Amino acid sequence: MDSESNKIDLFKINETQSFRFYQMPKELFTNPYYKDRLSLEAKVTYTLLLDRLELSRINKWFNSNGEIYLIYTRQELINELKISKSTATKVFNELKSCNLIIEERLGRGEANRIYIGKIKNEDLEQFKKRKFRSLKTELLEVQNSTSRSLKEYLNNTNNNNTNNLYKDEKKFFLDDKVSLYGGEIEKLVNEYGMDKAVKCIVELNLYKLSSGKEYSSDYDTILRWVVNKVERDENKKVINNNKKHSYQNYSQREYDNLEEFYDTGG
Repeated sequence: MDSESNKIDLFKINETQSFRFYQMPKELFTNPYYKDRLSLEAKVTYTLLLDRLELSRINKWFNSNGEIYLIYTRQELINELKISKSTATKVFNELKSCNLIIEERLGRGEANRIYIGKIKNEDLEQFKKRKFRSLKTELLEVQNSTSRSLKEYLNNTNNNNTNNLYKDEKKFFLDDKVSLYGGEIEKLVNEYGMDKAVKCIVELNLYKLSSGKEYSSDYDTILRWVVNKVERDENKKVINNNKKHSYQNYSQREYDNLEEFYDTGG
């Protein structure tokens, strides 16, 4: 066999991707309503159906209520995913159970019409509460696993430079986007307590997810402005609770760009 046929054509820095892509909703993997109830095949199938939806829109396939439908048989799914008939049936049932599709039977010999349900976005407050509970447990586990080695490292080194202190340590990913060294976790918890440390990590994670920003040091970012944001939110709750008992006339400005507002370091 010609060696050239086995050569991998790698991307170069001046090249862009020119492929067509399927858009798979992230909620299928992050929202507990879907991620634990749908198999991988069901998630991929929903993605394929969403792709077909745009074609139906162009072809003006919709009912009297303006609801778009498409035609996608189980055999088509079997051919595309290389799965069995029983698996295809299971996939459609999973999507129905999560209210992601509705099938309309048209009669003998005719393919069903499929209507696509929208994904329900998890309520932000419920998301934050859920992440807070799971992240608190995760932080405790990371703390316990790194505490002994970290203390030994601190006891055996005379170098107090922060940049050198963590150079040989690995980072731990907490939540989707936030990563901290074991020593940074220790310092954050010791300085602010477990509850506030978790709130800071959740807050930074939500901000990074919504803004797409990345930082060279999540720990420095937390100290620079996230802690202020969390403390401000806590103070607002105290003020709101006090207002239930006595009227206070005050004004509070809201800032969309939290990073700029709290970044007092220039």
